[in-house]
Amino acid sequence: MRCNGTGSPCLCLCRCVCARGAVRGCAGRCMLVCVCLSLLYRTGLLRFLRFQPTEGGMAAAAPNPEEPSRSGAGGGVGAGGAGGGGGGGGSAASLSGDGESEEAEEFSSATHCSELSRRQNEQRKLGLFCDVTLVFSGGGAAGASAAALAAGEHLSGVGGALTHHSFELCAHRSVLAAATDYFTPLLGGQFSESVSRRVEMKEWSSEAGPDRDTVESVVQFMYTGEIRVSTANVHEVLELADRFLLVQLKEFCGEFLKRKLSLANCVAVHSLAHMYTLDQLALRAADMIRRNFHKVIQDEEFYTLPFHLVRDWLSDAEITVDSEEVLFDAVVKWVQKNSEEREKYFEELFRLLRLPQIKPTYLTRVVKNEPLVAQNAACLQLVSDAVEGHAIRFENLKSADTEFWASYMAAFQPRFGQNMDVIMVVGGVSEGGDYLSECVGYFVYEDRWVNLPHIHNHLDGHAIAATDSHVYVAGSMEPGFAKTVERYNPNRNTWEQVSNLTTRKHSFGLTCIKNILYSIGGHGNFSPGFKDVSVYEPEQDKWHNLESAPKILRDVKAISVEDRYVYVTARTPVDTDNDDGLKTVTTRYDTDSRQWQEVDSLPLIDNYCLFQMAVASTNFYHTASCCPRSYAAIRDEVARQKISARISDDILESLPPEVTSIEGAAICYLGDDVFVIGGWKNSDDVDKQYRKEAYRYCAERKRWMLLPPMPQPRCRATACHVRIPYRFLYGCQRYPMPQNLARQRDRMQQMQQLHRRTLTLRRQLQSQIEC
Repeated sequence: MRCNGTGSPCLCLCRCVCARGAVRGCAGRCMLVCVCLSLLYRTGLLRFLRFQPTEGGMAAAAPNPEEPSRSGAGGGVGAGGAGGGGGGGGSAASLSGDGESEEAEEFSSATHCSELSRRQNEQRKLGLFCDVTLVFSGGGAAGASAAALAAGEHLSGVGGALTHHSFELCAHRSVLAAATDYFTPLLGGQFSESVSRRVEMKEWSSEAGPDRDTVESVVQFMYTGEIRVSTANVHEVLELADRFLLVQLKEFCGEFLKRKLSLANCVAVHSLAHMYTLDQLALRAADMIRRNFHKVIQDEEFYTLPFHLVRDWLSDAEITVDSEEVLFDAVVKWVQKNSEEREKYFEELFRLLRLPQIKPTYLTRVVKNEPLVAQNAACLQLVSDAVEGHAIRFENLKSADTEFWASYMAAFQPRFGQNMDVIMVVGGVSEGGDYLSECVGYFVYEDRWVNLPHIHNHLDGHAIAATDSHVYVAGSMEPGFAKTVERYNPNRNTWEQVSNLTTRKHSFGLTCIKNILYSIGGHGNFSPGFKDVSVYEPEQDKWHNLESAPKILRDVKAISVEDRYVYVTARTPVDTDNDDGLKTVTTRYDTDSRQWQEVDSLPLIDNYCLFQMAVASTNFYHTASCCPRSYAAIRDEVARQKISARISDDILESLPPEVTSIEGAAICYLGDDVFVIGGWKNSDDVDKQYRKEAYRYCAERKRWMLLPPMPQPRCRATACHVRIPYRFLYGCQRYPMPQNLARQRDRMQQMQQLHRRTLTLRRQLQSQIEC
């Protein structure tokens, strides 16, 4: 083969590779090319070279390292290349060994995948190697339904000018298709997007469309699996995740919303959970709404809910409400928010109300005169039936057929979540000096006593106070429980222990100002009394002391006015050094300035204050416990005008005389009614007579009434009014004794048995000695 005289190294290389003999005319150049060829082969760059056919129609091929080397007939370039190939094969043979099985190991890089995804995302941001464009447009097609948006339907197209709400993002179709099944058929099937490589997405829940930063973060999640979710972007992230079928991202948003769930956002979260089928989140939010429905309907966001959700809530027997009257007002308000669209739903919602639970006077004066009711014949008939039902006696109704009786009872039965008025009795001592952990309640609606959960302490001489959400009890004459504080949650029907008092004491005052508890005065087992004033902040669960009162205050009773001033009636030692007895004092404490001022009496605001002042000089009052009452809506100037040294005892006219001779009773209120519960009566010829009677002063009838007796007698208990959901009062409830008290009771029984055995042995020994 001869050189064509062009002097081209490439042509010489081709002919040198094919030659089997010496090359004439260009031996030096071919030797140089062979050296370069060997270097390319060893560095792995030879595979990038492509040789074209020569003019003579012969194609030159690059050496293949995997083919067995062939030795040439003569020296030159061919021989050198063959020799290189032979050397590589010999090296591989020496590593594997003759006749032995090949040995291998697998290696993996833990950071390779994450690093690869990170670098691909960086390339996407720089626009490198991108082969698809995502176009996000604001607004949506006219008439698009909310259901279609929630389901994630999209409108995609090719081309089109961008609006002022639109923006584009470049990406890699292979990454998008691998990240979600949404893009797999769209970019790899028969859709036009697979050809145009441009995907336009519209139909968003907001007119402006999704935020660019939020879209960027979701696309980044498809690359790297990382995203930052906040309360500001979680709605749009959920919408994008639902559109792109990113199941794991929806779960992340659901977990985030679970942790952020609160009474302020539970309605919005519940709507999101329903919209994007987050079942666990929907259940959690629904439970919070159900337990706080009486507060939820005070939020304006409730009145933006669609009809089907309002209907579902009114159909729920477990929602916690104060009364059906409140629900009626909520239904009317929801319709009036958009009368043109919602008025057609009023009758259906009105039928979901339990009208027999509404008082007859409210039905005739308010419900019947509401225009939405007055203009609807079916609604008017429902009101008439409810009013008639109130007039039917249960004795006559029992003669009716079974089906009608069952429907009537179902209508009269409150919702299981309806808050019912209960006079709760806590702690105290029973016959034989046994401490009572059982709590009971007088169920006003059904005029009967019900069992409530046990408290975890032995309480005697303790204080009680009610806030908006809890009932607190603190202190005791029992030394082991003299500092303990527990609170009752009516919505959950449970007791829980909170931070202890700073001092062991009993017979002190406990009242609530601006949702903060104030502990005033008290008495210790080895102390003449305390001047202490301390406060408890529920959010911090801590007690801290304030400036003390100017004198000792024992057997404290308190009321509060204007959510600032505390009026206190208490007993104080006449002379602490000589123990000359006790005198009654009434003072006023300003929680802002922390100043004390003596007054003549409690403000005679209502029957509760009148009753306390009417018995203020009796031992009945000094030994009784009185639940504190808050008059937040009454100004202090008005309260001070009601202070008087002349107290009328008209409220005592119909009260049996024996009641005022009782000691250790519990006194509380419900509206303008007064309750006196339990206690003991001292007698000259017998021991203490523990009482189970309870009395109620009915303001409407202006007389005292005897209530059904408590399940067991008790004295030195405390009582207060609390609203408890009907689900905890329905039927006959039974509650176990707390484990700590059960263990203590068992130890006491063992000690009593041991004591009895010891006495028996002593008697036997004494009788033997006498014999």
